[in-house]
Amino acid sequence: MNKIGIYILLIVIGGIIGAYALNVWMLNESAVGMNFKELKITKMEFTTLNDSNIIVVHVTNVGNSPVTVAAVEINGDTKNNITGDPVHGLTFNVTDSGTITVEQDWTTGNNYTVNLFTPHGLISNYTDTA
Repeated sequence: MNKIGIYILLIVIGGIIGAYALNVWMLNESAVGMNFKELKITKMEFTTLNDSNIIVVHVTNVGNSPVTVAAVEINGDTKNNITGDPVHGLTFNVTDSGTITVEQDWTTGNNYTVNLFTPHGLISNYTDTA
């Protein structure tokens, strides 16, 4: 291989390495600088309060920006009677854990799927057995 061939080979290899390094750097920058919302449901409790059946949904904000719950569905039905805990209400800052209480009739042994929504769409879902 002559000198020109070696130079061309080195330029090609350098370009490949440079493009790879730039791609990795850009992926890391976008992941760090990007806000993402993730509210994880950690468990559900089936209980009664003031003679009403309720489901207490335990959540933790595992994203990197605050999350406000705008709506709750249980088994596909939107619930209007939801309350947040006294500390957080329905807005959870990064790393916050709290509860959302939903008035809902439930039957022991039945499965219940909870979907949590922000104003922008579905953020979390979870299924548990009463």
